[in-house]
Order: sequence, then structure tokens, then C-alpha cells
Amino acid sequence: MTNFSGLTENVAREAVELARPSIENLSHGSAGHLVVLRPGVAPSPDAELPVVFRCSWGEKKDWAGPYDAIAESKARISWNTGLPSHAVQQLHPYLYQDGWTKWGGSAVGEGGLVVAYSGDTWFHDQFYSELVVAAIKLVCHREMDAVMRDPGTLFLGTGGENS
Repeated sequence: MTNFSGLTENVAREAVELARPSIENLSHGSAGHLVVLRPGVAPSPDAELPVVFRCSWGEKKDWAGPYDAIAESKARISWNTGLPSHAVQQLHPYLYQDGWTKWGGSAVGEGGLVVAYSGDTWFHDQFYSELVVAAIKLVCHREMDAVMRDPGTLFLGTGGENS
């Protein structure tokens, strides 16, 4: 019996590890911060971000800026608007709210999957975010394929009756 239940911290971690070589190659090992939000959680103005996974590159003391705060602000923009943060910046600036970062560099997958990165130019940050979205989809498709092949699994996760 398989126990896949959608996007979890472990799924996100595996996806980031798949994307890591490309991110580190293009960024030349520069510092940065990435955040993945749990899809399906409705945004509200004062709600805490539904972070399922976050990770950093480099020592925070050596960062050229507050990459974690910027990445999480990019994620909040995308979570609230359903748009990549650069689209808000460049096409829909009327959507900005007090305290949001001005920088682009996030991706929004179908179903509200949000990934944001900070530490490089906005278009590299966006690429890294899109790469992680694609990797999350890959890992989830692989896990769902295992569920579909298992005749003993009728419901996802460990709950419910599976026989």
C-alpha cells in the first residue's frame, strides 16, 4: 500500500534536490532563499504563509540582502493574486499592497502551487521558481503513478479504508 498524499515537505525537498544542480550552476553557487507554499489554502490579509518547505543557499551573515524576507514577500504576492510577482510588478501594479516587495521572481503552478526564490536577478529567480514547480509536479506524478498501480490503495495517505 502506498501513502502518497500530495505536496508534503518531503516531496518539496526531493523536488528542490532535483532542481538544485541547475540553480547552483546558473547562480554560480550564490546565496539565495527559496520557499514553497501549500496549495489549496485560501489567502487572507493577515494570514501566516502556508509554507510547506523553505531552504537557503549560503550563510545568512554573508547575504547581500534579506533574501528570506524577499522570497516570502514574493510568495505572498503570488498567493494573494494568483500571479507571478513579476506580472504584478510589470502588468498589474494596482494589485500591490503595503509592505510587499517590489521584486519579481516567483512562479504559480496550476491549482495554486506557489514557489518563490530570492538571491539573483528577478528573471533567474523566476526560472529557479518555475524549475522547482516543474520538479514538484514530476515527483507528485511519479508518486501518483505508484498509487494508481497499487490495487490495495483506494484512498490517498494513511487514513481511510484502503481495502
